[in-house]
Amino acid sequence: MGLFGFGKTSVHISRSIYEEIQRHAKEAYPNECCGVLVGANYGGERKIFESHRAKNVNTDRAHDRYIIDPAEFNLIDRMARTQSMDVMGFYHSHPDHPDKPSETDREWGQTGYSYIIISVKGGKDTTMRSWMIDDEDAPFTEEKIKVLENQ
Repeated sequence: MGLFGFGKTSVHISRSIYEEIQRHAKEAYPNECCGVLVGANYGGERKIFESHRAKNVNTDRAHDRYIIDPAEFNLIDRMARTQSMDVMGFYHSHPDHPDKPSETDREWGQTGYSYIIISVKGGKDTTMRSWMIDDEDAPFTEEKIKVLENQ
């Protein structure tokens, strides 16, 4: 069973946000990009209405680690709440690595959030998958990305 007992979850995202996340990953290459996903949960369907680019403040290992500034995260979270939305998750890129969570991703990951990972090969080709942690001690499970054309 997935989060909140709904089975395998899915994350709904507009084509424009999907493409913006891909663009961000390509622009940041060969470093990791990162960002915050804002939206709402409707009957087990996670809907992303906004993506916010965040600065990767990990300057020592930007090529394979990301850290979002807590002050920047708090600002995005407050803005989302004023619009009756929530932080639904995060995205980050894996330059020249698969779009699957690393050990570090699992170590830092928290339950209840979607984690979209973008694999960027050579700064050009991208693939994207979303992951979620259902239980504190569980591994990541993949959630389906549904790209919506009319939003």
